[in-house]
Amino acid sequence: MPDAELHVHLRGAMPPPYFAKLLAKRSVAEALRDAPERHLEFFRRNPNIRAFLESPQPPEALFRFEGFEGFLSSYLFSGYFVRDVDDLRGLIAAVREKLAADGIAYAEVTVSIPEYLMHGIALEAITDALSEQSGGETPRLLWIVDFVRNLGAEAAEDLLGKLLAHPPGGWVGITLGGSEHLFPPAPFERLYARARAAGLRLSVHAGEAAGPESVWDAIRVLRVDRIGHGVRAIEDPALVRELAERQIPLEVCLSGNVRTGVYPSFEAHPLRRLVEAGVAVTLNTDDPTFFATTLAEEFARAGKLGLTPVQLDAIAANARRFAFDSP
Repeated sequence: MPDAELHVHLRGAMPPPYFAKLLAKRSVAEALRDAPERHLEFFRRNPNIRAFLESPQPPEALFRFEGFEGFLSSYLFSGYFVRDVDDLRGLIAAVREKLAADGIAYAEVTVSIPEYLMHGIALEAITDALSEQSGGETPRLLWIVDFVRNLGAEAAEDLLGKLLAHPPGGWVGITLGGSEHLFPPAPFERLYARARAAGLRLSVHAGEAAGPESVWDAIRVLRVDRIGHGVRAIEDPALVRELAERQIPLEVCLSGNVRTGVYPSFEAHPLRRLVEAGVAVTLNTDDPTFFATTLAEEFARAGKLGLTPVQLDAIAANARRFAFDSP
């Protein structure tokens, strides 16, 4: 049974009952009181979130999105309800409990700290909350900080400096989420060099919303240890060979890629071709609540795509082999 996750977002793993609790705590109007107009317009464009703006909705309506923009709208909307450190502590505890129930023993959880800062939670309170829940046994939780590429390299470097001065317990690596097609990796070269020099491990979301050139930049410019997603590397045979020869692992998220429209179906997903080409991959849930999946279900889907038990065992072992707590 696979029991290690390398690519799972904290709020993306928020159990629906916890979102229901947040909805009961404050109204939509209160949660969105300081939302910029561009966010409100984004919410209005997506039917499931527009419904929340017009009348009370059941919590499960959050997850009835279509396509990548619909997912981003739902995900962004959910963040407005995590408004104080008690909300954040409760979120972390709820995610830990859900991961344990799903049989996960080890998880590197991606935390988009800039989002919580923008909603008014102090950095020290955020790092304290992360430190309180780091480590443990059921599961062991470690943190990967997402600097959110949409905010730019300068903001990311400023935050990195503050975090290095007062690091949260269990912090092992960094990544960049956000709009990959609008904010390519290269401008963040200095951020990654500083993180590397500080002993942090490096991943980046690449080869998901953008093509192979984004993965090339991740390898050549950012010099990452792992690639978040990376599946569109399949579009460049030379890149596939590079990944295989150097054993740079991909954090593959089957359900996420299908639900957000990167691929139209599981059958169209290149996972099997990547594995057969010798690329090291791990399987992950990404945002399991939003994509209605678990790690066990991701492995079951991979089996239906034709991967053998031996291949699936190797993929499960890769999660330990390429974990950031390893040398």
